[in-house]
Amino acid sequence: MSKVILFGIGRGADVAFRFLKRDSEHEVCGFAADGKYLDRDSFHDLPVVAFENIERRFPPEQYKLLILMGYQKMNGLRAEKYLSAKEKGYGFISYVNSHFYRAEDLNVGENCFIMDNQSISLDVKIGNNVVMWSSNHIGDLSTIGDHSWLASHVTVAADVDVQPYCFLGIGATVGNKLTLGQRTFIGANALVASSTTENSVHVSTSQAIDLDSSAFMRVMMAKGKL
Repeated sequence: MSKVILFGIGRGADVAFRFLKRDSEHEVCGFAADGKYLDRDSFHDLPVVAFENIERRFPPEQYKLLILMGYQKMNGLRAEKYLSAKEKGYGFISYVNSHFYRAEDLNVGENCFIMDNQSISLDVKIGNNVVMWSSNHIGDLSTIGDHSWLASHVTVAADVDVQPYCFLGIGATVGNKLTLGQRTFIGANALVASSTTENSVHVSTSQAIDLDSSAFMRVMMAKGKL
């Protein structure tokens, strides 16, 4: 068990606090936020301090951090704060929800936040500062790189290399034996069937195909796709 300070006083910190309180042995002792955003001195009845001066109240020899921020700047904002805290000498916890199937003990880095109902197969590696929202599947031999974000219901097949700073939207699907280049953005419900390049964007579309559904089925059957 560790004494933990959560970064932020918004939704991310609120979610982290509530999950840690109900599903971990860690003790949340306070919150920290950038001074320019401080508009209160307590949150969840615990003290809030300026991140710039966090060492004075919560020294790194006694406390660890968890930084749950969003995917702004392709996860760059969260990475910046994580690296800044490391420079201050802080260690980090990772939160892994207790209520999901895992084939073996997870190989997971620091400052990760992994929520409920995951299905994580054998020989999966999860890097540092990774966020995985609810109900994802990660196939065997896959790697989730540092500072990545997986929204809910993402499917990553086997032997996939998700490189750092990637974003995978709700319901995205990634095929077998692919590499997602750094800072790849995959939109909701998109299917990625080949490796991607760095900084690339892959989105699905809801625009209707210019065929009626019966004709579309006939074409697909003629091509042996159904």
